Amino acid sequence: MKANQFQLNLNMDADEFIEVDGHLYACKDTIKRETNQLHPISEECLKLLKEFEGKLTQKIIHEWLTLTRALDQSCSYEDQWDDRIILHELIEGRRHSIAWYADHCKSS
Repeated sequence: MKANQFQLNLNMDADEFIEVDGHLYACKDTIKRETNQLHPISEECLKLLKEFEGKLTQKIIHEWLTLTRALDQSCSYEDQWDDRIILHELIEGRRHSIAWYADHCKSS
């Protein structure tokens, strides 16, 4: 597996972080402000997105995240959504109502 190297530059005021033995501790909001292109996700989410690698755009990921939040808010939090179906529909350019996703994208 090929390794990629990324370099991050952070500009923080002294009151925004603490350094201990070479480790930086800062509020998530500060880090997010300084590294708006770095998005921490779970291993499960990474595995899912890797399945669609090369087909995703930032717009699709943003729409997916927004859509899943809307589904959670408009439907029962107990429902689990099949993110593969949602991502596939978005990648194919198919746009549906929240109701369509609620009816067609529940996990079994």
